[in-house]
Amino acid sequence: MFLNEFYSQKDSSFRFTQQQASRFAKTVANDYNKIHDVDNKRFCVPGDLLFAVSLVKFGLSETMKIDFTGMVKNDTDLAFSPLVENKTEIVNTDQKSFMKLEIGGPSSHDEKIITKIIKEYVQFSGNNFPDIMVPLMRSENLMFNPARALVMYKSMQLNMTRVNVNSITLKFDGAVIDVQGKRATVTFKFDFYEGNDKIGTGQKEMLLSGLIPYEESVMAGVIADYQAAKTKYLAAAS
Repeated sequence: MFLNEFYSQKDSSFRFTQQQASRFAKTVANDYNKIHDVDNKRFCVPGDLLFAVSLVKFGLSETMKIDFTGMVKNDTDLAFSPLVENKTEIVNTDQKSFMKLEIGGPSSHDEKIITKIIKEYVQFSGNNFPDIMVPLMRSENLMFNPARALVMYKSMQLNMTRVNVNSITLKFDGAVIDVQGKRATVTFKFDFYEGNDKIGTGQKEMLLSGLIPYEESVMAGVIADYQAAKTKYLAAAS
């Protein structure tokens, strides 16, 4: 499977190098968040990569609920805890939890479909900023502080009516922002289709902390820096 180049597996454990995780963020998810740059002191593995590895391990289930509980650094030995009552966690050797997963219903291990859903989902997920998130923040006259941006992947869930399908595509179905003082939860909704048939729904939640009043010029600078990082990476890769 294409995902093999983005992590290494040894017996029941797996790990990510900075290069693998950063390349996944940029080349698969189209995500140029600086926290996924190999030279960033706050570097962390994309949550979407943890989700992708979970799909490879357990397949696509009719229901999948994920809660992100920690930030994975590079070269950390990880493993899935034993599956008990359809629940498991990604933990390190000290049993620190980084992601909780609950699955239910029938599952599919069709490699073609799993590859497609990984690419469809993470490309959608990586495009949340700036196209979707910025208009939402502007509508509330609030934004994250660029000096110490605290934007965290909180959770996601999938609910499929069937998983034995021949094709699958993802379509965005709107986003909402719920502000609680200096914090906000942004919920991105999406649907899955096989041809013209809707076969599932899902949502992703991001947590924004340390909110400050929205400033158009400041946000324009953040977007410009983001686009510049993307242009630089693509130019170097070509």
